[in-house]
Amino acid sequence: MNLTLRDVILCLTGIVNNGPDSDRLVAAVRTDSRAVVPGDLFFCLKGERFDAHDFASQVSDAGALAIVASRELPGLKCPVIVVADTEKALGWLARFWRDRFAASGGKVLAVTGTAGKTTVKELLAQTLASVLPVAKNHKNFNNQVGLPLSILAATGEEKAWVMEAGISKPHDMDELGEIIAPDLAVVLNIGPAHLEGLGDLAGVAKAKAALLKHVKPGGLGLSCMDYPELWTEAQAALPGVLGFSAKDSFAKYYARFEEALPGGRGLFEIIVDGQAFWAELPACGAHFAENAAAVAGACHLLGLSPDQIASGLAGACLPDQRFCFAEAGAWCVVDDSYNANPLSMRRSIEAARLMAGEAPLVLVLGDMKELGACAAKAHQDLGAVIKAVKPVAVFYQGEFAADVARSAEGVAVTPVTEPTQVMAALAKMPAPVDGVRGTLLVKGSRSCHMEAYSKALLEGLSATASTNGGQS
Repeated sequence: MNLTLRDVILCLTGIVNNGPDSDRLVAAVRTDSRAVVPGDLFFCLKGERFDAHDFASQVSDAGALAIVASRELPGLKCPVIVVADTEKALGWLARFWRDRFAASGGKVLAVTGTAGKTTVKELLAQTLASVLPVAKNHKNFNNQVGLPLSILAATGEEKAWVMEAGISKPHDMDELGEIIAPDLAVVLNIGPAHLEGLGDLAGVAKAKAALLKHVKPGGLGLSCMDYPELWTEAQAALPGVLGFSAKDSFAKYYARFEEALPGGRGLFEIIVDGQAFWAELPACGAHFAENAAAVAGACHLLGLSPDQIASGLAGACLPDQRFCFAEAGAWCVVDDSYNANPLSMRRSIEAARLMAGEAPLVLVLGDMKELGACAAKAHQDLGAVIKAVKPVAVFYQGEFAADVARSAEGVAVTPVTEPTQVMAALAKMPAPVDGVRGTLLVKGSRSCHMEAYSKALLEGLSATASTNGGQS
């Protein structure tokens, strides 16, 4: 960010300030008092369990350039900018910086969807970054606090920003859309997630497509055509929205999965505006064709050639805990532990089956959260997905183990509460045949902390392999 204290005060209060520090540049914007260093701008946010106003004195003593608060804070060493709502003020400042960036010719891209939006954001940002300077969200900082902080962390020297928007309630997208106001909005997909807040699939489609309403005049929208409810809402939100598909080869932007490659990679055919080419991605499976089509379409709209798109995708890496592949002894461990909903869970399980081929497949799964009244039915449906891929074992952490087992006929679903139980069961399984590795998928909702299983299994299986001379 390249804003002075005068810029901040003018943006948040409308007052022109010519104080002694008004020309000083803000070093960084912080919401964590522990991270403040001299020159930072601190926003006092309020949460259910904290009120950052209580740490204002500590922040001032740490050398903050100014503090944004919702009440007067007398006696501090730094200026206090008083606003009605500090969270909304954070968003206003991000929008102010976004507009200044756009005025200099920068392009702002926004990505949303039920499953895979962080993966697409990363693939898109990394592909673009192969030809021009890019900024992106840190990890999945994509809500009303994380998105503004991501925008404000950009230097402004980039040519493009790639930001994801995550929602759980109907009003969320309008709030985020006002902040990001994209030049290009990408709506990836929809599925039954966050139903406690969004109601049903139609509600999810309407909420996700709402991003398209916030596209800047003259900007573009790109939406998946493979979900009828989403495509209908997308066309209503932004007439002239462009479509991409992993099913319709006549779509303007299309991709299909061709074959699995070593190391968990995949070969895809991609078509952009009638031009076909091959691209290798750091993942395999039919559902990644949707990601490839979205990324290729967005990059093409920003002027990249097919060769540049293919090269960028080939050099991209997936973010942590999102279908990341690692070998550990007799197993290929796929860490997809970051989060889960019915759409992403089904896709990950099917992709893991594809990777395994004829080798053993083991699933280590956790509950899918925030499904409201649909939760039991969704987990019964998960059992049917599990049954279809024929894993040799399923280990399940969570309250819906019985619902999963009810539909996974013929498959043993073992409830677990810690990784050591999985390790003990794996140790009793037959040794691999001819050195062929099995595939072990770890996935569940964020609150299940399935990353603890991934970490423990990778370490345990690797240590066992080392002890046994390379096999476990």
